[in-house]
Amino acid sequence: MSVLEDMACFKRNGDIESLKKSLEQAVAKFLSETAKSRAASSYYKDIYFAGQNKTTEEICTIVNNLEYVRRSLAEYDDEHMTEHMSTATDESARQLVRGALGTLDARSTRAAAPLSARARPPLRKAVFHLAWSPDTLPTTQAITPLLEFLDQHLSSLNTWLLPRAFTRALAGCWSAVLKEVSSQADAGGAERPRVYHHRLREALDLLADFFHAEGKGLPMHEVHNMEWGRVEQRMQYHQAPTEELLEIWLADRLAEQMRTPLPSPYGSILVRVYFNHDSLCVEVLSARDVIPLDPNGLSDPFVVLELLPKRLFPKAHEQSTNVQKKTLNPIWDECFEFTVSLESCRSPQAALSLSVWDRDVLTADDFAGEAFVALARVPGVNSHAPPDPLRPLELPLMQLHDRNHPILQILESRTTDKMAIDFVKKQKLRFAEQ
Repeated sequence: MSVLEDMACFKRNGDIESLKKSLEQAVAKFLSETAKSRAASSYYKDIYFAGQNKTTEEICTIVNNLEYVRRSLAEYDDEHMTEHMSTATDESARQLVRGALGTLDARSTRAAAPLSARARPPLRKAVFHLAWSPDTLPTTQAITPLLEFLDQHLSSLNTWLLPRAFTRALAGCWSAVLKEVSSQADAGGAERPRVYHHRLREALDLLADFFHAEGKGLPMHEVHNMEWGRVEQRMQYHQAPTEELLEIWLADRLAEQMRTPLPSPYGSILVRVYFNHDSLCVEVLSARDVIPLDPNGLSDPFVVLELLPKRLFPKAHEQSTNVQKKTLNPIWDECFEFTVSLESCRSPQAALSLSVWDRDVLTADDFAGEAFVALARVPGVNSHAPPDPLRPLELPLMQLHDRNHPILQILESRTTDKMAIDFVKKQKLRFAEQ
């Protein structure tokens, strides 16, 4: 009898232990084949299949074998496991088969990985030529060599692989394309921000259509996956001027402020903010549980106030509180005024930045945390805000954590842009200790 016939017999007899043993043996037999692909992967990864069809077919054979087993188990699951599901034995057998199916899917993906890895060098070359084609060459023509390469590569795989296995390989190739396009976008840096990145952005849409193939390729929701979203966002950032990126960063910090609950590991700050006549009034009252930054387990905290973005408040300069010595719960009770227009405060981008620092005499001041207030929401600016402007607002303090944030990476690449470099330098002081 075949392995699957043995399994059916064991299930009918309620012999769950024999069923489990038979299933494990069947899966182990076929999973052992993937060891060949893993052992050979270091050899495969730098060789394209042109002139090496034999090795590519061997990988496809392993992937297809795994798919045959998966297909048989899936058929067995449909035909046998849904009949008379009334006992614990039935349910246990069903879980075993479902677990094996998941394992086979994972191993099939791993076995197919060398197929896309081997295509990376010529793919990288094709994307490079796309990006650095003459500016006068339309994107639809500049992308032709890349599409021809992909068509040749995928046509061969489509010939050798079963449909489900080919779809998996197609998804792996799409992932490789996204990585190469993203890498090439970053390599361009700030040298050719307009034409260079605009072309890659157009190419990304053409490539998405290619892999979707009018419904015959990857489903559009798999084409527009999270990885695609990250690459698209990165493209938009590359094309944006520095001032616009700073405003996107500020919007992200405001959103993070709204999501951050109390209590915060970095403490909180208590303020009043309201618009009165021609001035924005800010009362910095106190803070509590500020992180200790001095050797004595305390801090010497002070607060720097700033209105952002600068294009809305070009004449509003930074202001700061006095320093409170040796405390984690400072009380300032200080009032500040910014002479600004009501119209500027009503802008959705307008914000008050409050950063808490520890004063050091011999070294640079240490960053303790920051908080942001959207000015459009404060009393006197927003007619729907609480009528009592004297009610204080407690804000959780935050620090930065993502050192690989795309906006920071892109701004850091703009080495001739003083605004970008100064901003990155300022933000690098605000990262939490790892």
